[in-house]
Amino acid sequence: MSATELVEVKPNNDALDAKYTEIFKKHVTLRKKLVTMEQLSEMYSMKRDALEEAFFSDPRVKLYERRRGRGKRYWIAEKVIPIMDEIIEYEWQ
Repeated sequence: MSATELVEVKPNNDALDAKYTEIFKKHVTLRKKLVTMEQLSEMYSMKRDALEEAFFSDPRVKLYERRRGRGKRYWIAEKVIPIMDEIIEYEWQ
């Protein structure tokens, strides 16, 4: 019978962040600068109601909201994502 050794595995957060950033930049480039609520919901792991409350009521975010008539809402990704990140980083406790 052989002895088993427990090994602790820790993720390399810097490598994960770099990979996420690379994938995100590629994704945003492919999307021609627009993101939908569904994409933002997936990106931030938040439901639509939480996004509305946390971000979409903010005047800085509203500034970059686009819609044609009364249709689906879009946001200019390169402008709104850094604002949303800033809100999370500096305004949430």
